[in-house]
Amino acid sequence: MKKWAIVLRAYSWPASLVPVVLGSVVAWRHGFFSWLDFTLTMAAALLVHSAANLANTYFDFKKGVDRKETADDRGLVDGLMTPPGMLRLALGLFGAGAAIGFLLVFKNGVPGLAWLGAAGFALAWFYTATGFAYKYRTLGDAGIFLAFGPFIVCGSALIQARAFLPEALWASIPVGLLIVAILHANNMRDVAGDTGAGFKTLAAALGPRGAERFYYALIFAPYAFSLTFGSVWPAVFCALSMPLAVKLRGMAAKGDFSELVPETAKLVAVFGLLLSAGLYIAA
Repeated sequence: MKKWAIVLRAYSWPASLVPVVLGSVVAWRHGFFSWLDFTLTMAAALLVHSAANLANTYFDFKKGVDRKETADDRGLVDGLMTPPGMLRLALGLFGAGAAIGFLLVFKNGVPGLAWLGAAGFALAWFYTATGFAYKYRTLGDAGIFLAFGPFIVCGSALIQARAFLPEALWASIPVGLLIVAILHANNMRDVAGDTGAGFKTLAAALGPRGAERFYYALIFAPYAFSLTFGSVWPAVFCALSMPLAVKLRGMAAKGDFSELVPETAKLVAVFGLLLSAGLYIAA
C-alpha cells in the first residue's frame, strides 16, 4: 500500500475529491442529489487524477526534470515502477475514468459533460506531455485552477442537477485557488531542478519573494470568498481552518517546501469540507 501511495501521490487526492463533494452539495441546495451519481463521480475523479499524476511523473522523468538526487516524486527515480509500466497504468486509469464519464453522460442526458470532460482530459494530459507541456510555459497554475476548480465542481453539479448551476462556478473559485497552492508550493520547491532542465514555471518567473507572496494570496483569498455566499455559515465554518493556513504561511516563510506540499493538500481537504458543510447548513 505504501508503494502505491507514493506512486499515485495519494496525498494530493483531496484536490479531486473535495471539489466533487462541493459541487454535489451545491446541487443538493437546488434540490438535486443521487448517491449513485455521487459515487460514480468520485470514482471517475479519483481515476483521472491518479492517471494525471502518473503521466506527470512519467513525462518529468523522461525529460530529465526528476532525478534521483533531487526529485521529491520517487515513483520512477526509486524504481517502484518501470516507465513503460507507469505509462500503461496512466492510460488504463484515464480509460476507466472516461468510461464512467460516458456512462454518466448517457445515463443522465448531459452531453455538455462530455465536452467538459474532454477539456479536463486535455488539461491533465498536456500538463507535461508533448513538446508543449504547458506547466513549463508558466501556464500550469491556470490549467490546474480550471481543471480542479470550475471543471470538477461545475461538472459534479451538472451530473446531479442535469443543468449548469452558476453557484457551483462561484463556489469553485476558493477551492480552486487552494488547489493551485498545492502546485505552487511544489513548484517553489522544484525551481532549481526545473530551471536546470530548461523549463520555467510561474514560481520561477515570479522569483523567490514574488512566489512566496503569490502563495500567501492563494491560501488566504479563499477566506474572503467564504463571505460571499449570502449566509454567515460558510464563513464561520471556513474560519475554523484558519490556524492551518497561518501554519502554512510560517512554513513557506522558512522555505520548508517538502512539508508544505502535503500540508497544503490538507488545507484543501479541511477548507473544502468546511465550506461544503457551511453551504449545507446555510440551506
